[in-house]
Amino acid sequence: MARPSRIISLATIFTTLVCCLTVSAFADYTNCCNECEPERQFYLGGIIGSSWITLNDPATQEAIVGIEPVFTAGGTAGMAFRRNSWFSDLPGQLRLEFEARGRDQVLATETLAGDTIAEQASDGWSTMVNVWRDNKFSEKWGYYIGAGVGAGGYRSNIEVTAGPTVISNNENVSAFAWQAGTGLIWEISDRTTLDLGYRFFSINNTTATLDLAGTPTPYERGYSASELLLSVRIYEPFRRFMK
Repeated sequence: MARPSRIISLATIFTTLVCCLTVSAFADYTNCCNECEPERQFYLGGIIGSSWITLNDPATQEAIVGIEPVFTAGGTAGMAFRRNSWFSDLPGQLRLEFEARGRDQVLATETLAGDTIAEQASDGWSTMVNVWRDNKFSEKWGYYIGAGVGAGGYRSNIEVTAGPTVISNNENVSAFAWQAGTGLIWEISDRTTLDLGYRFFSINNTTATLDLAGTPTPYERGYSASELLLSVRIYEPFRRFMK
């Protein structure tokens, strides 16, 4: 019969303490805890990369902004649980993570029959809850795969100049968002990991309101992106303060 989780947690803590006391005469605290191989670890991370954004009209599937690269950056906080790798006996991880990220603006300008249409999506943001599975194929190298759900949005701005008439709109829009991705992992040390990965990110269709000659007119936009990201994770970042 399986033991209660509290007993397992207490057993893990007890084993860790015994290990630390046993080797304290021969190694420092960090090396001790490395030997203990904790079942779970808290981590903080940073993300930078390039996001190729597509802004489209859902009604016609026409791309308003087609695959324009912009800078993206953000941070993560999560908990990693030790698991065996899928295809080897090397240690892997299951990571539950909160991610917040921003994206630069995309802009499209078009002239039709003398009329100028400028559309912009700026201040892009997303907050996601992710689940990642890390698997190793060597001591230092591995890969991850996973997905996340949350919310995303941006500031929608459109300006239409038709002769002397100017039609404009500027408002924040947001909707449900999701992402899925995979990538390579490089374990620099027991506490520092780099990964280079690809993600597909999408925000559900958003609806803004355009003031068309005094008549509020809704218009929809789709927002999606292919992203190449470099991430760094620091495990137990506050451990030095807890000696």
